[in-house]
Amino acid sequence: MSSVLSPSMTSWLFSAIKIELELENHQPSGQHGCVPQPNCAPKDSVTHSPFLFFILLIAAFLGGVSNALAGGGTFITFPALLLAGVAPVQANATASLVLLPGSVASAWVYRDTVRATNRRFLVLMSLASLIGSVIGSVLLLSTSNATFSALVPWLLFVAAFVFTIAPWIRRFAVKHHGAESLGALLIGQTIISIYGGYFGAGMGVLMIALYLVASSLDIHSASGLRMVCSCVINILAVILFAWRGALVYSSGLPMLVASILGGYIGAVAVKRMNADHARTAILVYAWALTAWFFFRTFVR
Repeated sequence: MSSVLSPSMTSWLFSAIKIELELENHQPSGQHGCVPQPNCAPKDSVTHSPFLFFILLIAAFLGGVSNALAGGGTFITFPALLLAGVAPVQANATASLVLLPGSVASAWVYRDTVRATNRRFLVLMSLASLIGSVIGSVLLLSTSNATFSALVPWLLFVAAFVFTIAPWIRRFAVKHHGAESLGALLIGQTIISIYGGYFGAGMGVLMIALYLVASSLDIHSASGLRMVCSCVINILAVILFAWRGALVYSSGLPMLVASILGGYIGAVAVKRMNADHARTAILVYAWALTAWFFFRTFVR
């Protein structure tokens, strides 16, 4: 298996969800296909057909594998929830819950590196992450489903673009690796964390670039700091989403288990697989997904 997401697999996954959703859209108005509705009532439980529930589990599993190999798990879990009929804001919040264990596990892997980081610096960056995450999460929860639904194609475009140019961003950051500017780091971290609390796909790339350009951290230390800050952003966002009733537990908790399994298998497979192949497959999927959402929102 040369890639975690072959084109045929991703095509089948999307086609299956689309067909099932079209069937469910024949339900009377007011049932669970409420994506376009601006005032869709929050629900912590959404009933899916067995087939759609299976698709969501597969998406969560692949999201966990993807994050373990090359990142980009949000590209799989969030659209799957959205296409399954979960309201846009809830789909985004629930996707954060689904991928949270992977974020915590990644931070744990870098625990020795983190211990070597200056304690005061680590606390300040974590506080910037916390503040940004609160702002981003509150902004998301204050956004209507109709507005967020219209923003989804653009958010996916930004995330896909950042994911695409990630190697060039990293090379630029390494080339311009310079003296530390704490002010630039804290401001940049807060801005990135606002995006992380609101949507978050691709924020890891932006954080690595920030740390390499505005600090004296090497790539390994920068990766460890990124994992800690991502963990702070995601944990706080999920807590706020849970407090405000924005999580769909009937979908999110089973998907969380599937994501953990996928993350474990991905961590084992990363030693045998070519990460570049996995990244290419995710990019093809991400751009196809973005194009489909633009068509769905503005053309169809």
